[in-house]
Amino acid sequence: MKRKNPFMDIYNNEKFKSVLQYKENPRIFPFIVDVELTNYCNLNCIFCGQQTMKRPKGYMSEEIFKKIVDECAEHKTPIRFIRWGEPFLHPKIIEFSRYVKSKGLPLHITNNGLAMKESDILDLIDLKLDSLIFSFQGATKEQYEIMRNNNRYEELKAKVLKFVELRGNNPKPFIQISSTMTNETEEQIKDFVDYWEKIVDLVTVGKTNLSRLSAQQIKSFENMGKLELLKKQETIKKIYRPCTEIYSKLSVDWDGKVTGCCSDYDNFLVVGDLNKSNLFDIWNNSRELKIFRELLNNNKHKCLTLCSTCYHTYDKF
Repeated sequence: MKRKNPFMDIYNNEKFKSVLQYKENPRIFPFIVDVELTNYCNLNCIFCGQQTMKRPKGYMSEEIFKKIVDECAEHKTPIRFIRWGEPFLHPKIIEFSRYVKSKGLPLHITNNGLAMKESDILDLIDLKLDSLIFSFQGATKEQYEIMRNNNRYEELKAKVLKFVELRGNNPKPFIQISSTMTNETEEQIKDFVDYWEKIVDLVTVGKTNLSRLSAQQIKSFENMGKLELLKKQETIKKIYRPCTEIYSKLSVDWDGKVTGCCSDYDNFLVVGDLNKSNLFDIWNNSRELKIFRELLNNNKHKCLTLCSTCYHTYDKF
């Protein structure tokens, strides 16, 4: 069965793709809202912002969550469970997913595949989750285990195969595998893509950005050494690009803080707080968001800690 990702209607929307053309008069509400259900994670990936994260860890409350969903429903704005924790660690992920779908909104989840239970899979199929990404790393078992700092590749592979099996001929969810590469060969990447394309609906491959963390920031001495070795293999092009993120999305931390970037792991680009305001007001009136837009419009990425190491990762490898 050929499946369509409902989110492609957004990603292929001309105004979404050309959002910078409208920067003088942005739309009144984001195209998408990204939600961090929790910033706890079950992995210890050596390249991840989790290695240096200082902000408190916790789980999004039902009050904050419903406030987000209810406001998004007013604007028919899709929601993605994504960002700096493993969403399946949140004890109410299925309950929260049902609430999103009850409001008629498209819902996407990105996960690492290792916290999801079989009962979760069945529930997500039943509630007609729209889109799901399994996040891999590298093109081989060996590279995955180096980057993800574990020996659970076969477990992840089995979880993907189980999800596909249980989905059967149901049209949803659209299942995607996403991975980034460091110095894998073209043959290794081709083998990875060829294998998974026969199983899931889409495979995307980008480059791993290892520049975001410095050895001095990392809490683990062991991981510090591993990261420095990997940085010597890095192939990403370190070129700044105009930022579309700040004109297309808002991202909400588990505690209700709102940031202008889905990659913000430690409150570098906070633009508001849902405990004091709402998404509409933050999007249209945040002083901080206006300042960040002005700086990035003028290619002043180096003025902002997070943006100074932000490079495009999904060019052709």
